[in-house]
Amino acid sequence: MTDDIDLESTYERRLDERIRTIAGTTAATIRDVIRGSQGAFPTVVYDRLEALGLAESLREGRRNPVARPGSLCNREPELHPLDFEWYFTAETTTAIATTVAESAAGPVLCLGAPTVAFTLAERGVPVTLVDRNELIETRFAPRYDTLTFANRDIGERLALEETHSVAFFDPPWYPDDTAAWLHRAATNVAQGGRIYFVLFPPLVRPAARAQRERLLATAEQLGSVAVDDGAITYRTPPFEREVLREEAVPVVRDWRRGDLVRIDGVSLSPDALSDPPSTSSGPAWETFVADGRVVKVRQETASDAGAVLSPVEGCDGYLLPSVSRRDARRRNVDLWTSRNRVASVGDREAVAEALRRLETGADLTALRSTSFEASISDRERDRLVDRLRTILA
Repeated sequence: MTDDIDLESTYERRLDERIRTIAGTTAATIRDVIRGSQGAFPTVVYDRLEALGLAESLREGRRNPVARPGSLCNREPELHPLDFEWYFTAETTTAIATTVAESAAGPVLCLGAPTVAFTLAERGVPVTLVDRNELIETRFAPRYDTLTFANRDIGERLALEETHSVAFFDPPWYPDDTAAWLHRAATNVAQGGRIYFVLFPPLVRPAARAQRERLLATAEQLGSVAVDDGAITYRTPPFEREVLREEAVPVVRDWRRGDLVRIDGVSLSPDALSDPPSTSSGPAWETFVADGRVVKVRQETASDAGAVLSPVEGCDGYLLPSVSRRDARRRNVDLWTSRNRVASVGDREAVAEALRRLETGADLTALRSTSFEASISDRERDRLVDRLRTILA
């Protein structure tokens, strides 16, 4: 308990130091502070700005333009937090693809980085993309002859048919996931090859600095390591924008930054890496897509809600005000949309049937006069439609 308190105290002190440094620069804005706070979530940064008495003295700053419809980082179906879908900005995607292509002497392996993989394929670079999300094929049509898509969970062992001269991966920002993905990349890249990966920044959570040190020490067992701080910028996805919009915090687009790690001369001796940590994908979910919106429903619902569909405690307006995997409210979520709307499900069969009908072109108004195969009263059906209308608005 004392260790946790000390860790939180040290984290707050480091974050405050970072905030004061940025806020003290000429013409600094709130957006500058949020973007420069090394992964600390904007609501946390803004709370510290207020606690330090700096929020009122700083201008909000200029808004970033919204990504063009149809651009690689803004395609439908929408991105979903359960798939850890934060896409790079167009500028970052181009820069990474250029760097990787210049390093490649043969096929390239991309783990969980679809925008980079498709940019490489578009340039004629042979690339294998491994990603568990089957919606990628819909989102990134048309396909290229130079692209091989392996719809696999990277947390599981990969046995690819060929080795690759370069690997690039963008893992979920957690230490076990990063370590497991590093193991997958190292075992599928040629001896003497190169690995690039995104590393979460040091203030993303209290333990992040120590976690980074351990991951970089692991990387150094494979080859020569270099780190380009803050080289990676992500587009703020719709689900994260919804969270920030509900808070009394300026909505800062593209605030999320990561570091780019490069490992040169990869040499994987039998004892270079221990077995990767096991990573859990969590509970199984069924995915529906309605008018570009992605809705996931837990295969085995966690709640004993009496209503067909009901709010989750602590999620006003059905909005889960967090994107963190550590948020305790997640365990009560049975339905989750790509706009971070969540609900508990009391009748999974009826909810799934309604979503399947929406997926095939029905609208919510028509559902009111639809005879469901699931055993549901007219009153319950109407209540389900009303709540889906709110959740999908």
